[in-house]
Amino acid sequence: MRCLFAMSAPLLASMLMGLPALGQTLSGEWCGEAEQIGPGDHRSRWSATLTLKGPTGRMDYPSLDCGGTLLFERVDGSVSFFRERIDYGHDRCIDGGLISVEPVGASVHWEWSGSGANAAAMLTPQCRLQSLYKTPHISKSNSEMG
Repeated sequence: MRCLFAMSAPLLASMLMGLPALGQTLSGEWCGEAEQIGPGDHRSRWSATLTLKGPTGRMDYPSLDCGGTLLFERVDGSVSFFRERIDYGHDRCIDGGLISVEPVGASVHWEWSGSGANAAAMLTPQCRLQSLYKTPHISKSNSEMG
């Protein structure tokens, strides 16, 4: 005798809502150098440190002396999306950007977009080790790079 288990759509939806999304369980610290394009013809490279603890986290940009908090927005496949709110260095960082984080082995592919600018980096978990051997990179515009 076979027994089929039937479940109503509202019951299934409520059960799935109780399961944590990938972005809500992604935790760790990653860092590296990001490249920004925009706004306009501006290009720059700067250091970035991502710290996630489930649905919340931080972004710090040591070479720009700015950073802020992250709040989980959604997950799409293996990519988690967070909204950034700059809480220090407002004059050096753009507030309100959307950040996507996708695990790639022990590292994460990180992207930021907002206000006509985009930035991307492969951030690695070797943050403390990197800081021992590398000095912060200072952001330069195209005109400064020569």
